[in-house]
Amino acid sequence: MPKIEIHKSDMSDEMQLEALQVALLAVNMYEKESDIATNIVKEFDRKHGLTWQCIVGSFGFYVRNKSNSYIFFSVGDKNILLFRTG
Repeated sequence: MPKIEIHKSDMSDEMQLEALQVALLAVNMYEKESDIATNIVKEFDRKHGLTWQCIVGSFGFYVRNKSNSYIFFSVGDKNILLFRTG
């Protein structure tokens, strides 16, 4: 099982756990980073409403997000940023 590490988050513990579970499944299902990100966004849009964004890979970033809807973490060697806008 890949190592999972949360680097920064303002999500509730419950939502963080959900993000990690969804991401772990996506990382195991897909090889392409764009497919992993698409899968994560579709799951969060379905469960929590639209406007979720996800970036997977090596990157620098600055985002503005809605309160309590941001997490930056890694699953194995995949860095994942998940956040909600607007």
